[in-house]
Amino acid sequence: MKIPGFRRRIAWLAGLGVISGLVSTYAPETAEKFMILEVPLFQGLVFGLVIGFGLYRWGNASRVSALLALVVTIVAWIAAVRGFFWITDDGQTSLYLGALVAGAIGAAGTILGGALTHKRLRDPISWILTVGVGAIAGLLVVPEARSVEQDFLLLFVVWQAAVAACIGYALTRQAPKN
Repeated sequence: MKIPGFRRRIAWLAGLGVISGLVSTYAPETAEKFMILEVPLFQGLVFGLVIGFGLYRWGNASRVSALLALVVTIVAWIAAVRGFFWITDDGQTSLYLGALVAGAIGAAGTILGGALTHKRLRDPISWILTVGVGAIAGLLVVPEARSVEQDFLLLFVVWQAAVAACIGYALTRQAPKN
């Protein structure tokens, strides 16, 4: 059975998000040494490559635009992690609130990187969907944060696949009229 073109974009980006999530989880120790604001860059870089590639391949973005999306995705990753720690640092604030906000920040930054280069990602429906899915998937950090192992497998795989799929879906939508 052949998958129609628009669904294929979503499936490919979701699949690349799963791979990115696995690579992010099992990053080599040396990758954890490259940090900005006490946040390892590796996970943002790997997911940014997925988003940049998706925009280049299925969104017809130029290489420079894809690179811009990659950089903005890395910044979104740093902002999401820092935001989570800032919200939950006092010990009083719920991990759930921090997880929702961090998931939303990461998703908003990711779609922003794409929206700077592709008009289909400027649609409010695409933003609401992507940020909402990112916020909900961000809740998966709570059991991981409470666990002894803290490998974040579930969070990285689900969040990255879901947000990438939302970007893929947005690329299939009709562009806004303005």
